[in-house]
Amino acid sequence: MRNIIWILCILLSTYSLINVNAENPYTVDKSSVQKGEYKWTMKLNNNHAMEDEVSSNKEIKTAAVIIESLDESVLHVKISDANEQRWEAPIINPNSGKNYKPAQMTKMGFTYDDSPFGFKIQDPNSNEVVVEMSAAKSSTLKFFDKLLEIGLWYSSQRVYGLGERTTGEFELCSERDSCTYNLWGRDAACPYDDGSGGCKGAYGQQPFYMVHLMKTKLFMGVLSLNSNNQDALVHKIAGGATMLGHKMIGGIFDLYFFYPKTADGVMKKYHELIGRPYMPPFWALGFHQCRYGWRTLDKVKEVAAKFDQADIPLEVMWADIDYMKDYADFTVDPVRFKGLGDFVQELHQKKMKWVPIIDAGLKYNKEDKYFIMGEANNAFIKSAVTKKTLIGAVWPGSAVFLSFYSPYATTVWHEGLSDLYKMAEYDGIWLDMNEIANFCSGECPPKQITEEERTWRLLRGGYVEPDPHDPKEFDDIPYHPGNCHNNDKTVSQTGYENSTNDVEDKTRKQYNTHSLWALFEAKATHEFISNKLKRRPFILTRANFPGSGLFTTKWLGDNHSRWEYMRYSIIGIYAFQMFGIPFVGSDMCGFMSDTNEELCARWMQMGAFYPFSRNHNDIHSRDQEPYLWEKVAIASRNALRQKYSILWYYYTKLYEVSLFGGSMVKPLMWEFPEDKKAWEKTKYMFMIGPSILIPPVLFEGLLKTWPYCPNQNWYNLLDFTQVFKYKAGGTGDQIELPAGFDWVNVLLRGGSIIPYQDAIKNKVKRTEALKVLPMELIVGPDGQGKAYGTLIVDNGISLNPIENGLYRYMSFTFAMSEKKLTVKLIHDYDGEKLGMEEFNKLTILGADSWASVSSACIVGKTGQKIGVSGSYDSLKKVLTFTKANSGINWSAIDHVDFDTTCQKIYSKLDLSLIHI
Repeated sequence: MRNIIWILCILLSTYSLINVNAENPYTVDKSSVQKGEYKWTMKLNNNHAMEDEVSSNKEIKTAAVIIESLDESVLHVKISDANEQRWEAPIINPNSGKNYKPAQMTKMGFTYDDSPFGFKIQDPNSNEVVVEMSAAKSSTLKFFDKLLEIGLWYSSQRVYGLGERTTGEFELCSERDSCTYNLWGRDAACPYDDGSGGCKGAYGQQPFYMVHLMKTKLFMGVLSLNSNNQDALVHKIAGGATMLGHKMIGGIFDLYFFYPKTADGVMKKYHELIGRPYMPPFWALGFHQCRYGWRTLDKVKEVAAKFDQADIPLEVMWADIDYMKDYADFTVDPVRFKGLGDFVQELHQKKMKWVPIIDAGLKYNKEDKYFIMGEANNAFIKSAVTKKTLIGAVWPGSAVFLSFYSPYATTVWHEGLSDLYKMAEYDGIWLDMNEIANFCSGECPPKQITEEERTWRLLRGGYVEPDPHDPKEFDDIPYHPGNCHNNDKTVSQTGYENSTNDVEDKTRKQYNTHSLWALFEAKATHEFISNKLKRRPFILTRANFPGSGLFTTKWLGDNHSRWEYMRYSIIGIYAFQMFGIPFVGSDMCGFMSDTNEELCARWMQMGAFYPFSRNHNDIHSRDQEPYLWEKVAIASRNALRQKYSILWYYYTKLYEVSLFGGSMVKPLMWEFPEDKKAWEKTKYMFMIGPSILIPPVLFEGLLKTWPYCPNQNWYNLLDFTQVFKYKAGGTGDQIELPAGFDWVNVLLRGGSIIPYQDAIKNKVKRTEALKVLPMELIVGPDGQGKAYGTLIVDNGISLNPIENGLYRYMSFTFAMSEKKLTVKLIHDYDGEKLGMEEFNKLTILGADSWASVSSACIVGKTGQKIGVSGSYDSLKKVLTFTKANSGINWSAIDHVDFDTTCQKIYSKLDLSLIHI
């Protein structure tokens, strides 16, 4: 049966992978045009019928158009049915566009054609036409009930984004002339997507992309807000341009254009729309260990103990579905995991954390507490077959799925989370299988899935045949995105959401809402941890949609223990910076199949520098805890402590993204857009913020790495030596560095100031130690002898720290020519002061011109002074000023004068300089 459905899908979709036909029957009804200062509206008439591939797929005869300036650099173009309400994907950010400042429409560079309807956007600053939908560009505009297609011409062939995908190339369609990318949340184990079409979308749906404009070297962004299954058709055309077609099977055209800026400038405007990412707790930046296959609590205890014995930093122990009773949510196996709650308390005493998995499907059992609660209050997705609760199948067997459109669904979910917390006081929640994944493709047969069938799924990866009575309402659509059925590996698309009663809502069917389920699940989970537990949430999701970053972090899913998948993770992390979920990482050492010592060692070295660093693998794979191999243990121990040494820098960059939007992890080209070689090296190295460059070893058998250094000073934080020197009028170059297993080359960009704590020397195991370990500033001057940096400090766990202003934010500006470091307190609060905030050491790299400088004067914000002496390392050309137990916090300093002595040296520092 499945084979028949599959063949039918392919036949229906062979219509074309790239079929951006120049068809557009719509003309402007001139009498309907209304032009306000910030918004224009009009209607479009379809004056002739287009051939309809499927009789039930009616054509939209009259379309309503809204063009509005949301901000001086954000334009919204919406095309909907003028006569009938259609499904529209939501933006659930309560502060969406709050800081936008609209410009007059006449200043937005937007013009349109009447017949056929078309439009173009001209960059108001450069006068370049950057996007166009017109007959002149052979653009398509089709608007049927179950087929929407629009072709947008862009003035560049460099396009990035559109997810979720697993790929080795950041640029879309970089190795082809035409590509098709499917966008649809699906339970797919990271299939490689080379743009050749097919069912290769994974987990999340992210219809956002950026175009790099060759003329100005700036970027523009585009969001095609639509939650229906869809393909993006990328076709490179003569003259260095791209035709990008959006081909969707429902909803409306809802386009947001973000005008040319830097890459981060575009992302900041986009994140302002969908929601800036929430701020995770400080401890989440530490190292996490998980495995599907720890079948008993004793095994979990053994793993935790061996990490300490091996002296490898470990912050968080995770629990995959092994801990559950019969794989049912909100349960703990009373035999295999007896005493789990006590064990979690032991972890807490050791300053460690515990995070369990929760799956989307609740066990279908008429005596189950959560089923009874949901069933009595219409809280589940309904079946179009029975008009009752839809039955699916996942790990516990037959399962049901909450409809978060029902207000009572959140009540059921919170009840389960509360019950689990009473059994074991978790520190975060891992949301899995939330695409929604289903072991039936569509409606399950009207019987409970048997143990035999579930085992068959576990061992062979098969799926139970769907109910033959599942309605065929969405089988006769004219186009199947991805060449696969909408029901594939998920619940029936005819299943419908509930609001307050048992009446079927025709627009809230899974056909429309499927990709939103994980967004609302994350929101409900975030609300429980914030409002009920009164904690800063840590939530990890697999599925996602625009706006998910408001509530959750992300991992890249079920990858493979292969070198190429380690490389692919870099591209995946870049993409989610764009999508507004910066705290992301992949399963280190790989999830499926067996890893080996060299691969795992190199992956642990690179993955240590992901924002989210977790080793996790599958029950069918060999154990891969890093202490199992000597080489991996050494690599893990040192790489993690190298990251911990700059963890407050990580935290600061994450905080700034939460405050302002933008990216935390960056390809070189975002920071150096005019450097051609920086574009070529995008997939081989990555930056953390604007200051740190990580050039990992990505291929087997190598003991060297060859980072590309754009023309600027670059310093190696391993020994503080300068590895590349800025050349006036020069260019960047590739350098060669040794790359053993006992260190990672971490390069500091000239012009940077970063906080630093020596976690290697102090053998740090938990991030809690970094709150008291003395901090130093490292200054890496640029070619002009200048540097700048920021630091944000809080207690790492306070609830809603940004909304409540519970953080201290300061900047540092250094100028060799002025012999001065200036400290500016940007934001302060009356919260506790951490030990690490005290002045301890100031290190200036590349200080060969300051070899004779031996003193400095710290000047407080109220004028008090304290002198410090300096020492110069002639071999490394490093100048260091140290003041152990100084008693002065960095935020109390106004500036530091170098090569001078204070007029008055305080033997005991004035108390006005000290934060109590």
